[in-house]
Amino acid sequence: MRNTKFVVVKLRELLKTAVFAILGVIILLGLIHFFLHMGSEESAGGYRDGTYEAELSLGAQQASVQVEIADGKITDVAMIDEREAIAVLYPAVETAMEEVRAQVLQKQSAEGVTVSSQHTYSAQVLLDGIAACLEEAQS
Repeated sequence: MRNTKFVVVKLRELLKTAVFAILGVIILLGLIHFFLHMGSEESAGGYRDGTYEAELSLGAQQASVQVEIADGKITDVAMIDEREAIAVLYPAVETAMEEVRAQVLQKQSAEGVTVSSQHTYSAQVLLDGIAACLEEAQS
């Protein structure tokens, strides 16, 4: 019986060690996940999904532009609440919206959009509204 050794393990110490080991593994997994997925949102477009609206001021008239984003990409740009007064007083707005919409969907940005010289003012107002929506949607 002389070779018999007793090992005394305190339950409290064992529990502390287990808890710290589990926390360490969770933190390590979280860091790995964070660094592996660090640039994935930017490559998907960098926008949060949703529908964003911005108010436009066309002289004394008010209108709204709406930008829809799905899977981090711009899927639609449209004017909403367009009143008859805007169509009558600012007929170039509808044509400018078609030009701007096509380019924004192609470029996935409001930057670098060019329009014909006939629609410069209307297009700039629309682009300002679209840029405000995209700024709100930025991640």
